[in-house]
Parts: sequence; structure tokens; C-alpha cells
Amino acid sequence: MLLVPVVLALSGCSGLLHSTAPALQLYMLAPPEVVTISSDEGRPAVPSSAPRIVGPTLRIDPPLPGPALNTDRIALLRPGNRLDYYAGSRWSAPLADLVADLQLRVFRVDSAWSAVADDRSGFSTDYLLQTSIDRFTAEYAPEGGPPEIHVDLHGMLIRRSDGMLIGSFAVSDKGVAKENRMSSVIAAFSGVADQAVIDVQTQADQLLRSAKSPAAP
Repeated sequence: MLLVPVVLALSGCSGLLHSTAPALQLYMLAPPEVVTISSDEGRPAVPSSAPRIVGPTLRIDPPLPGPALNTDRIALLRPGNRLDYYAGSRWSAPLADLVADLQLRVFRVDSAWSAVADDRSGFSTDYLLQTSIDRFTAEYAPEGGPPEIHVDLHGMLIRRSDGMLIGSFAVSDKGVAKENRMSSVIAAFSGVADQAVIDVQTQADQLLRSAKSPAAP
């Protein structure tokens, strides 16, 4: 007899399982195209892959996100420095995973390194790249309009044989969404993130060259 009210209760609640709310939209960061010249469409360009030579190897650790960015939610900053997240829209994975994937894509076509791996790889590498995501937000002005996208990353290149810090650097890139629509915001995020990761690559390559240069007398 006790089963009857339970079954009725479940039957009465079954209608609550059908929501009229819009489906959750998932977004990815579009990777930069592998080209040999600058893009004519304003997207950053990555050098095409070149024949590999025996040289230094690199491991890229997962980026460390800031406290408000350790999520798959898409962060925005309202006037008054008020943090919020877009409703009904998420990244397709935690933000750190998306940025890690961009870094691997960019560095794996970089001829400065003979091999590049992430932390899941078992082989030992010569250098380690550690990065943090300090800013990854769509920021709105008090007067309204499309948001300005900001991406700030900080990196360190470490020689693994002795743990020596070869150098550290910070990159900061920004761009404005064409419209105050989610598709335009995501397109702007992709373009700015691509450029930021390419700037990380440039900085890391410069540090590698300085590490290999003969010591000054």
C-alpha cells in the first residue's frame, strides 16, 4: 500500500521534467589556422610545420586558472567591476583545458622544438612551460554596446635538468566583439585567445634562444 502514493507522486512530478528553458549552448575556442603568411581576415597566423631536427623538447603543463576562471562558465565583467557569467552558455570544457589545447596546437607546429607534449605524456623533456590564466573575460562599458574581450596569461620557462627558471613573461591581448550577441562574443574570444597563445609561443621561443646563447664574457 505504501507504494501507491510514491507512484502517484512520481507521476504528478513527471511534467516538471519538461522545461521550456532554452537548451544549454556549448562553445569551443577556434584554433588559429596553420599558415605561412599573415591572415587577411584579421586572425592570427601560426608558422606552418617545418622538418624536425634534433633539438630541445618541451612539456606544457595545464594552465592554472584564476579563482573565478576555474570553471566551464563564460565570465563577463559588468560596470562597477562586478563579475558575472553568461546564462545558458558554457565552454565545451573547463577553460584551462581549452587553453591547454590551443597551446599544444600552436607549439606542435613550432620548429624551435623537436617535440612537444602535455602532462599526460610519459617521456622526459628538456624544458617545461607553466602558464596561468589571469584574465579571460568579456567586459562591458557603462554606456553599453558590445563587450571588450581581455585575455591575460603569465608564463614561465623552466629547464628540467636542474629546475632553473630560464625566464618569465606576461602577455595581454584584447579585442572588441562586433555585436552584443553570443556568437560574436565567442568569435572575439577565439581571436584574442589565439593571439595570446601565439604571444606565449613567441616569448617562450625567445627565452629558449637566450638560454642557448653563449654566456657573455
